[in-house]
Amino acid sequence: MSDPVAEQAQAWVRRLMSGEATQDDALDLAVWRQADACHERAFVQAARLHKAARQAALELRDEQAKQPMKARRGLSRRMVVGGAIAASAAGVAILAERSGATRFAPPPADFTTAKGETRRVDLAAGVSIEMNTLTRIALRPQAGEGAFELLTGEAVVTVERPDAPLSIFAQDGETTASQARLALRCLDGQVRVSCLEGAAQVRSAGQAAVLPARHSVTYDQTRLQPPTAIDLEAEAAWRRGLLVFRDQRLGDVIEEINRYRTGRIVIADPRLRNRRVNGAFHTDRIDQVIDQMRLAYGVRATRLPGDVVLVA
Repeated sequence: MSDPVAEQAQAWVRRLMSGEATQDDALDLAVWRQADACHERAFVQAARLHKAARQAALELRDEQAKQPMKARRGLSRRMVVGGAIAASAAGVAILAERSGATRFAPPPADFTTAKGETRRVDLAAGVSIEMNTLTRIALRPQAGEGAFELLTGEAVVTVERPDAPLSIFAQDGETTASQARLALRCLDGQVRVSCLEGAAQVRSAGQAAVLPARHSVTYDQTRLQPPTAIDLEAEAAWRRGLLVFRDQRLGDVIEEINRYRTGRIVIADPRLRNRRVNGAFHTDRIDQVIDQMRLAYGVRATRLPGDVVLVA
């Protein structure tokens, strides 16, 4: 497919989405699409990319709206302008709410990290936390000294208090430990607790499990899964500046990578989502994953303003 044909197809999509297309435009487009099979393929691809870009811009807007005020204040002019350009390129109008409708704010957090940021916090004697990207933690002093709730994100907790077990809350569950190093992850309504060292107890949905070293449990509001063995090298590899994937779906890998990089990578071809991925990526060079996808899968990557990348 030649570049001029692709550019014509993109121009047609922009014209149709502008709200100014006429009936004559529609007829002209029909003639253009039927004139050559490559015209039809180019138009379908341009429409798909437009839809993916629009979705990416919406997700970026929602993501920035959810960030703590402190993190939003620190956004660079490049990020703000880039995000606006991405939204414009996708044909998205970002409007202030004037209806008076109430939007529920997330629970207040005592400690937060922005995208790509990590942070260490000492909560109490014998209790320390390493927070990963986009993580929010709230103190829960009524449950004891150092007790906290992982509202969202990911953290590694070191507990050295043999005489005073620590309570950690996430969603509707509670994890307690006296001497342990735990990796916790709370995203999309699901919680995963991994015991790297020591032992812990996990309770959720009216169920309980003893969690030995090198095992993890996953739970949501309805079920606590039984403990399973973990890959210790891959677990919490972000502390070493790595993301390690073992036979995981490309769609899931991209979602994880999007938690670290500015902007968003969007898979425009749904057939790529179930490709299996093995590999390790450095979080400080996260965009190298795009080049690796080109080499490993022969995919095409289209870069748009606002650090949006469409993969097809």
